[in-house]
Amino acid sequence: MLFQEFFERWQSNPSTTLQVALLLRIADALRESPDCSGAVVVGSFAKGSADRLSDIDLVAFCSEGGGHSLLQTITRQITSSKVLFTFDGMHDSGSPFQKFVFDDMSSIEIHVVSPKTELVLEHPFVEIVNRESYLESRTSPLLAATKRDIAVFRYGDRLLAWELFNCLKWLWRGDYTAAKRYLVKLGRAIEASEGSESSVS
Repeated sequence: MLFQEFFERWQSNPSTTLQVALLLRIADALRESPDCSGAVVVGSFAKGSADRLSDIDLVAFCSEGGGHSLLQTITRQITSSKVLFTFDGMHDSGSPFQKFVFDDMSSIEIHVVSPKTELVLEHPFVEIVNRESYLESRTSPLLAATKRDIAVFRYGDRLLAWELFNCLKWLWRGDYTAAKRYLVKLGRAIEASEGSESSVS
């Protein structure tokens, strides 16, 4: 799906006004950035199932060595006064990511991907930037899985608030089963990590 189609679909949805407004600013910045080879939105917005608490899942492909510069270009579009939590990390040395939770409980995940990082796009996704047909080299004919086994406590304490935030979203949607299953897995992972730490000391 092209970005214009995406915008026409979501612009009249009052529950996602703030996410769409942020994404418009980011899209303009990505189109102007020489560091951006391609960029897409994946997840619930691409699938057409987004709601008031759905996060923006953004994947931006950078030129060689342009990962941190491109991430800064994106994050400059975010109003810092509205940010409750920020989480950051690296997929590898050239591929940073950052996650934000805002004071209205909306959120965004930004994943910047270097040319050397292996990542294949699965449909559906919303195309924002596609310089010289770059996205075609990254696209699989497969459809994205509807359910994934989410890694629990992968980044330790640093992203614990993000994991609990995801549980809050499931609870808001009435999916108590998903929230409870995740919390059980999370508790076990935390216990295991603390057990391994105590055994080392």
